[in-house]
Amino acid sequence: MRLPRIFRKNNQEVPDKITTNPVAISKDQAKYGNESDIQSTEFFPGNGSIGLDAIYAFFQDDYESRGYNDALANPDDSYKSDNIKLFNHDLLILIDRSSNYYETMLKELDFHIGSRTRAGLIDLVEELKNRKEIIKDLLEKINLIKGDAVNGNGPSQRIGLSYQRGFMRGLSAISHSKMFNRTL
Repeated sequence: MRLPRIFRKNNQEVPDKITTNPVAISKDQAKYGNESDIQSTEFFPGNGSIGLDAIYAFFQDDYESRGYNDALANPDDSYKSDNIKLFNHDLLILIDRSSNYYETMLKELDFHIGSRTRAGLIDLVEELKNRKEIIKDLLEKINLIKGDAVNGNGPSQRIGLSYQRGFMRGLSAISHSKMFNRTL
């Protein structure tokens, strides 16, 4: 079906259908209706890990090869220092997001515990309380990691040391390739 001539602009034809790419809506989005209403995990690195697992995945990333490649691209010492600071800031952001994730879960659990207690579901309430204790333990671990990250101790120190080692290897590789491969 075509539109009448009065709706045409400069004798251009108006297509019958406007084709758009269908937007895939996840079950969570369809259930809640809005993306901002659900807890987003797209900012967690790794292979879909969230919470404490995402923090451990961040620690286990290969910072030595990043340092090596960065030294080959820009062998400036201030560049190295800036990247180490950026990694630490990224870690603190990830810790805050993970903490927020678990705090949201605790609030949801409190609601479920209250409503299921009023409904008389004693066994379910006990399971929910057990899960709440597990989440509190995870939050406590995250707070310890955050304290170490702020002070530059513990596993967070591994990031800087690994990156620095790779950066030094990169600088060494530059010197070897430029100076030792020349004929005398």
